[in-house]
Amino acid sequence: MAVENINPEAGGRRPGAAARPVVPGERPLGVPTRDLALLSIAEVLSCRAAGAVLLDGREPAEFTAGHVLGAVSVGLRGDFEGCAGAVLSAGRDVVLVGDAGIAAEATVRLGHAGYDRVVGQLDDLASVLTAGSELAGASSRLSIEQLAELARLEPTLQLVDVRTPAETARGTLPGAREIPLAILTKLPDALDRSAPVLVYSAHGYRSLVAASFLQAAGFGDVTDLAGGYRAWEGAGLRVVREAAPRAAAPEVGARTAAALLDAGALLLDVREPGEWQAGHVAQALLLPMGQVARHRSDLPRDRQVVVVCRSGGRSAAVAEALRAWGFDAVNLSGGMTAWAVAGLPVVTTGPGSVGLVVHRTRPLNCETSIPALIGGVIMPNARFYVRNHFETPQLDPASWRLEVSGLVERPLRLSLRDLHHMRSETLMATLECAGNGRSGFDPPADGEQWQLGAVSTAEWTGVPLAEILDRAGLTPQAVEIVFRGADQGNVGEAADPTRFERSLPVTDAGHPGSLLAYAMNGEPLPLEHGYPLRLIVPGWYAVASVKWLTEIEAIGSSFTGFFQAKRYVYETERDGTVACEPVRLQQVRSVITQPSAGQEIPAGDLVVRGVAWSGAAPIDKVEVSIGSGPWQNARLIGQRHRHSWQWWELLTQIDSPGQTTLRARATDLAGRTQPDRPHWNRLGYGGNAVQNVPLLIR
Repeated sequence: MAVENINPEAGGRRPGAAARPVVPGERPLGVPTRDLALLSIAEVLSCRAAGAVLLDGREPAEFTAGHVLGAVSVGLRGDFEGCAGAVLSAGRDVVLVGDAGIAAEATVRLGHAGYDRVVGQLDDLASVLTAGSELAGASSRLSIEQLAELARLEPTLQLVDVRTPAETARGTLPGAREIPLAILTKLPDALDRSAPVLVYSAHGYRSLVAASFLQAAGFGDVTDLAGGYRAWEGAGLRVVREAAPRAAAPEVGARTAAALLDAGALLLDVREPGEWQAGHVAQALLLPMGQVARHRSDLPRDRQVVVVCRSGGRSAAVAEALRAWGFDAVNLSGGMTAWAVAGLPVVTTGPGSVGLVVHRTRPLNCETSIPALIGGVIMPNARFYVRNHFETPQLDPASWRLEVSGLVERPLRLSLRDLHHMRSETLMATLECAGNGRSGFDPPADGEQWQLGAVSTAEWTGVPLAEILDRAGLTPQAVEIVFRGADQGNVGEAADPTRFERSLPVTDAGHPGSLLAYAMNGEPLPLEHGYPLRLIVPGWYAVASVKWLTEIEAIGSSFTGFFQAKRYVYETERDGTVACEPVRLQQVRSVITQPSAGQEIPAGDLVVRGVAWSGAAPIDKVEVSIGSGPWQNARLIGQRHRHSWQWWELLTQIDSPGQTTLRARATDLAGRTQPDRPHWNRLGYGGNAVQNVPLLIR
């Protein structure tokens, strides 16, 4: 006997419903063949007053942005028939108040589900949405971070799980009441109308149906959880399963937390970057709540972890999750609010102290300041360094296409929508400009005089490059793959504009880590970082990760474009001849992020922190030298990563006052170690000399 699996969040027919295709414009049996009446807003409101249900079939994001007051959201792209059946009854009229362009399909599908009393469609939704709050409204959806805070601060919150019993049997959020959608819509008074309500489902589709239904039924304080149960569980937060209860994490006060830090504990700040910049503890590691599950391998298991947020809600949820993963974690009760009230030191971000150091504005070139490197596993988009060769192109995502051509069996022309519908992967990777550290060359090298901040790490999401090449089918004659960006300008003596383009050998292009990325740190790719699409080649200098990508071409010979053969090469003179070697893998490097150069610090205990990375292999060790003293091994924080930087720290002591210098050098598992001086080349690429940080000890 075949069993059909229905995902009520993502579409599919209801059990027992006919598996019959719906043709837009077709009239179902039992539905009059007359055209659907277009109703003014006054007529719609009159129908509502007479008992009609106002149904909005648009996408959830469109509904939450603005809708007719009293409308119920049942999006056509979800389980439309099933959820419509939960909110409608056979004897009530239905008025469609979404876009008129989807009215015919909604009418047909309602008819197939047995609801044939669609009496009309709102004539002009756009005018209603701009008419003011008397006719239209917007809906707020809470993130998992906001729910964690609200659940702790609002004791009367009614948390309602509207999934089916089969789903809730696998786990629910702590404190939730289980009321399936079909029951909730029949018995809304099972809830207290005077207390706030938050509903959630698997992904957020059914919960918006439920929230809008309750609002239409007169509940005043209702919202739902964006991303639903899957977002909460996916972040590693506590869920309730009868067979696996989990105890709450222990809590400590601010002064106890400070004592734990002095004893070597790690302070994990799970707020967002904007909150962090407003004030944080100097020793804290920034890792927003939604990223903890993915990056828990970056946290040390041999130290206690104190978790902090603004007021203690998010941190309590994260501390519980960490304990379930085997960490010795405690929650800082009252969060940063309690820390500040206790008079403990807080670092506030002053103007110019973090962010981007601008080298030029046209084209935009700026590096991440060393203070901005402190704290986070990934770099927020607004502080990620920017390297451009030409002006930023403005591309229309609707008309943009990616052309795949050349020595392929099946040329492709893909839209952004096509890419979003393909299998995606997320990769954490460190990108570094090949000229990072160029200012340290002696004699000076040509090019932008980068300090050490032309490097950042992000989470990139997109389609594996190998999948696109497989779909196109490379012919045996293909030798290299050329990637062309939309940015262009004049270079050298060329009369015509030159596009930015780079190539990869076929063997490297097929590497499983390379991505065609359309998202960065969970958000659409920012314009300055290549929107709508860029290439990510992990481990290679970022010149290979072409931005504003529009063309991929397979060619049968070595590519000799300007940025392949005349730039981004190690150019040196040997025995009177010039030798060129292409820039490829990132050199091994370590950067001291704390303390900062020129800082005055008291004699005694000293904490030295930083990051290290290499394109050839994960980091093996980082060593720190103070003055002319011996090299001391630093502690690597978390697990080693193949393509992203490694945080490290050294707890040491300096007793003698006066001037001294910190030095740090990294060695990777391929055996490569930083040199004392950069290997000089005319264009100043790959400079990875040991960093010197002067200090004044008092």
